[in-house]
Amino acid sequence: MIEMQYNFPLLASQGSQWQQRLAASVAALSPTDADQLRPTFRQHAPDHRSIAARWLGSDPARTYLTCGGHHGTLTALLAAGLAGKPIAVEAVTYTGILEQARMIGSPLLALDYDAEGMTPASLRAACQQHRPAAIYAMPTVHNPLGCVASLARREAIVALAREFNFLIIEDDAYGYMAPDAAVNYAVLAPERTFYVRGLSKSYAPATRTGFLIAPPRFITAVELALKNTTTGTSLPHNAAALSLIADGSLDAVIQQKLTEGAQRNAAARALLGTVAALGAPSAWHLWITLPTGLDAPTAQRLCEQRGALVSGGQGFTAPGLPTANGLRLALGGELDPARTLEGVRVVASVLAESS
Repeated sequence: MIEMQYNFPLLASQGSQWQQRLAASVAALSPTDADQLRPTFRQHAPDHRSIAARWLGSDPARTYLTCGGHHGTLTALLAAGLAGKPIAVEAVTYTGILEQARMIGSPLLALDYDAEGMTPASLRAACQQHRPAAIYAMPTVHNPLGCVASLARREAIVALAREFNFLIIEDDAYGYMAPDAAVNYAVLAPERTFYVRGLSKSYAPATRTGFLIAPPRFITAVELALKNTTTGTSLPHNAAALSLIADGSLDAVIQQKLTEGAQRNAAARALLGTVAALGAPSAWHLWITLPTGLDAPTAQRLCEQRGALVSGGQGFTAPGLPTANGLRLALGGELDPARTLEGVRVVASVLAESS
């Protein structure tokens, strides 16, 4: 079965590299330092935070290590006191926020979107009618849509956030795929933005390391949320991941992923044509619009019957809406690009026979 559901781009060289870094970080642990066996939530690891902050361009005092991006988002939701409060999202958005919002009892307000993500007009209408406490946004290489918001769009969203006084949860999991994108919300509106970035996409999920930049007024709440969700993060995993950041190895991996991502993206688009939505040229996932008469669950099933696992729009649709008529193709589930393109051909054949 060709894997096109796992949305974690990987390079063949990463297995041995991570094995070496993790082994070195474990070997560096002191058998006589009891603190290394205790929870890390109250130790703060200032050296780790400073490395992360330099890489992110953030204030170390507002920069926290998390157990990956999912944990960062959940920490932000809890620290911001958003449980039970309405959160605005695009009508088609990341599965993770759909599940986390349901878990904390927060109703989701579905917004219209275009080639840059959520539209200001739709957000304004939601603010006037429902007063969301926050928005969840992926302005740089949205998952699953792949779109990138311009600076003008980001500034319009920030203006609405200040006018209606809502918070911004910014998920930057895929931001590295568009290095020339506009500045993020954490820069435009630091007083109200929780910025989340994990290493699962830019490196690998095995790092179990992510970062959260919080507004100053929420620092105490973030520390409480970290304490009560995980009692801290994994010291050896963090040390291994941050060693990759400190010596530039992670940036080198990212550059390789940008190059190969652009190659896979272009090759897939050549096979699919205009059914693939516009997006960053180095993105490792594509959003495919289905022809009239072919629904997402059926398309997913037909692709699987022919040997390709893809993600149907039913997994990305905000509650209360008809299933989004699309598929997400993850181009990094297979290490071999030729095998990935074989999966794209399967999708293209299903679409062609349904047109």
